[in-house]
Amino acid sequence: MPALPDLIYVVDDDAAVLHSTRFLLESEGLRVETFADGPELLAAFPGPSPAFVLLDHVLPGLDGLEVCARLHDLDARVPVVLITGHPNPAIRARARAAGIPLVDKPLAFDALLGLLAPDAARDTARDAAPAPRPAPLPQPA
Repeated sequence: MPALPDLIYVVDDDAAVLHSTRFLLESEGLRVETFADGPELLAAFPGPSPAFVLLDHVLPGLDGLEVCARLHDLDARVPVVLITGHPNPAIRARARAAGIPLVDKPLAFDALLGLLAPDAARDTARDAAPAPRPAPLPQPA
């Protein structure tokens, strides 16, 4: 398996998901910082630059795509993988348009490790341009 990034930020409002994801990633020798919501994550920038952000989409306050937009505004050059337990076509389309991988919960650990491998993230590498701002959801008429 290719080398994995050193520092991973995990953002989820579900404490059980944070705990289990942290445990699994740390069992692979990775350093992990966890955050319960988007504003908590955003407050960590600038700071130690993570190699990756694993970001839940459904969060209190700002959703995952809004957090991605804020990271873009901060010029944070960090790859993001969006996770969701509530996939729908609109979220998938917005994530795809922004170039952000979307993974369904429950997380398949081997698939997650594959996404975190540097070769899988080459298009969103830290030294690349920040991802485009995700488009807003269409408003109901």
